[in-house]
Formats: sequence, structure tokens, C-alpha cells
Amino acid sequence: MKYAYFPGCSASSTGISYTLSYDYVARCSGIEMEEIPDWNCCGTSAAHNESHLLGDALPARSLALSEATFGDTPVLAPCAGCYLHLKAATTHARESEEQREKIEEVIQRPWSASADVINGIEPFLSEEVQQRIKDHVCRPLDGLKVACYYGCALLRPVQVCNFDDDERPQAMENLLALTGATPIEWSFKNECCGASHQVTIPDAGRMMVKRILENAAAQGADAIACACPLCMLNLDMREAKVNALRAKEGKEPLDIPIYYFTELIAASFGADESKIGLTRHFHPAADLHERANVSWEADQAAAEAKRKAEETAREAKRAQRKAQAQAQAKAAKANTNKSAKEEVIA
Repeated sequence: MKYAYFPGCSASSTGISYTLSYDYVARCSGIEMEEIPDWNCCGTSAAHNESHLLGDALPARSLALSEATFGDTPVLAPCAGCYLHLKAATTHARESEEQREKIEEVIQRPWSASADVINGIEPFLSEEVQQRIKDHVCRPLDGLKVACYYGCALLRPVQVCNFDDDERPQAMENLLALTGATPIEWSFKNECCGASHQVTIPDAGRMMVKRILENAAAQGADAIACACPLCMLNLDMREAKVNALRAKEGKEPLDIPIYYFTELIAASFGADESKIGLTRHFHPAADLHERANVSWEADQAAAEAKRKAEETAREAKRAQRKAQAQAQAKAAKANTNKSAKEEVIA
């Protein structure tokens, strides 16, 4: 499948690990991406705070350029924030001809809003692509327990995104299960990471990240997977700050690396860690397979301990039943002897 590719501003900077791993996995999976010429920033939330029209016009310009070059070819925006703003502009234009015409006037070029906008996870959901992923897995992540984190922009607002259940999404879980990893269920997969509040209101932002990391750890996660450069940055960069807060509370530090979902897939393909961005993280993340092995060995040890405990419990029950049976037989024999003596006396 071919897509018109919207990289977004973070693609070659803070989100470089996503770009490297996404390109690698896309090539292996038969996904073609051609960059939209002369694309511009989607505006993020800053444009919408200034003006709803500006918030739609900035992504619409890039969409119009894509339409002029690639026609109705779907537009792929791996960055969750870019995806939300491009798709919101398309939705608004489709819902209101008046809004579409206003946007055209601002961007000074024709735009029919005919091309669909998809997020970074969606190209990997077809049976054909998933079979290719299975075929490429040569270093499975067996034993690695992963908490899939969607955040806000992939799921909400539902009227715009509507690609998975906004409360209990499973697309990323189903995808990462193909690598041999074990996705866990947890209650913070769609919570906000704090976004720009990490800078403007850091105290509140840190607590949002802290709750996410601690909930993942409480559910037994070895790692967190995401599909948003801002979520990745906030969780990965702020884990050290969270651990400083935990130290003040007398708690042990957390050790949960954050990965883009494509990094995990690429790692299961046997990709060189440095070529898919694993060496560029703030929190150490390059020992991925070692973590998976340690987790697998711990699971095996726990399973063996459980098996032995259950066997010991069964043996104890068997011994108890045997003792009870022997006691009952002894009591029955004593009653028989007593009855016999009574008959002789009589």
C-alpha cells in the first residue's frame, strides 16, 4: 500500500527514533511512503488556541499539496498530534462546505478534502502486512511484558479519530503480540501525559507522568510502547524526575524504558539497535532483548515455583487424606473388635 507521507516537525529532531524505526519496519512490511512536497507544520495546539480557522488552515495547506501531487492517496501522519490536526481539518471541511471554502481562501489553493488521513498504527493492521511482520520476526521478544500507551491524540475526540475503542483500544496490543511480546492490560493506556504542561505547569505535568509510570509498573510491565513523539518525550525524559520524587517518598526507583511501537517491531526483526534509535533514549533502552530474557527467565522461575508449590500442596492433601483414611480404618477396626467382645460376653 502506498501513502502520502506527512513527517511532521519532530521527525528529524525529538522524534528521530520514531522516524528511523518506522522507515525500517515500513520497508520490511511492504508499506510505501512518499513525502508530501513543501509540507508545513500542522500548527499543533498553538494554532487552534489562536484561531480555529488557522488551526484548520495550516494542516489543510499540506493536505492540499498532497491532493495536488498524489490525488486521493491516503495521507499517513505517524505523529499522533499531526494525525489529529490533519484529520480534524479534513473532518471539519467535509462537514461544512462553508468552512472548506474559508480554508481554501486562506491557503490560496484548491482543496476538496477527499483524501483520508490515517495514523501511524493503521498501515500495519491489514492481514497482509501483519503476515509480513510475522515472517520477519527472527528475534522474538518472548517474555517482555509491554504496556501499550495511546495517550490522547490517537483516540480523542472520537468524532474525529474513531479508529479504535477510545476506552479500551487494542490495535497496538494486537500488533505487538506478533513480536512475541506480551501486552498487559492496564487502566492508564489512554490517560494524558501532560503534553506541554510539562513545561508550563511542570509540577502538575510531573505528577501525570508519575501516575502513568507507576501504574504500568504496578501491573508488571517491563516497558511502555507509544506512537506519539510528545508522549515519548514526556515519559522518557521525565522518568528521572519521577524517580527523584519517588526517592523523596522513600520508594525504589522505576526502571521502565519507553519505546515507539515500531522500535519493538524492528528489534524483533533483528535490526541493529543504533539504526532504529534505541541508543538515543534518555532512559536506557538499548538492552531490549536482555530485558526480555530476564523477564522470561523470571516468569519461568515463577511458574516453576508455582508448580512446585502446587505439587507440595497436592502432596500435603494426599497425605492428609491418607492419614484420615488410616484413622477411619483404625477406628472401624476398633469398633469391630469391641462389637465382637460384646457378643462373646453376651
